[in-house]
Amino acid sequence: MKSMILAAGYGKRLGNLTQDTPKPLIKVKGKALIDFHIEKLIAIGCNKIVINVHYLAEKIIKHVSEKYIDVIDIVFSHEENILGTGGGIKNAIKHFNQDDFLVINSDVYSDLDYSYFNNFSSPTVFSILNEEDAGDFSIESGRVIVSNQKDYTWTGFSVVNEKIFNNIEEGSFHYWHDCLLKLAKSGDLKADILDINWYDVGSIDTLELLNSE
Repeated sequence: MKSMILAAGYGKRLGNLTQDTPKPLIKVKGKALIDFHIEKLIAIGCNKIVINVHYLAEKIIKHVSEKYIDVIDIVFSHEENILGTGGGIKNAIKHFNQDDFLVINSDVYSDLDYSYFNNFSSPTVFSILNEEDAGDFSIESGRVIVSNQKDYTWTGFSVVNEKIFNNIEEGSFHYWHDCLLKLAKSGDLKADILDINWYDVGSIDTLELLNSE
């Protein structure tokens, strides 16, 4: 397996916490968020990790290099101008040849064993049932449906390959709205439902909740 960790964003929802610290290095339970992902990928024998960086890039590069550069093949895809989540993946697509690869939002936290992803092929997104707030989409017969009630939330995990970007000419674009959503509307986006503890660590409230446990 190969993987890409999206780590270029500004983390504005965390306010002053990300003024001097990039969101992937924010600590949950005493460990940087990005470390959870890298260590889980190492544990399952992932043979390459690509990490896109922009905001406070040098801090992420230093942290990851010092801890993992001799353990696993890690490539940093530095964006001089931030390219958005979709543009960041497309910019790094050359590192994956034509292979399927796992994409991970760096600001999610879960208890999932990443070997689970070995069972899936492109293009698949992974979701959880949303019992409270409005979700992102519905699922029917293993496919994402966007026209019905939205009762599932995308977890920030997906398995894709370069083919899904073939018809996108823009250099900067959003992964969901400009790429995956189009696949869903045409009935071509597969979905899996996870039964896990999962958190979007994009708010101070969630961060405080996790660090109080």
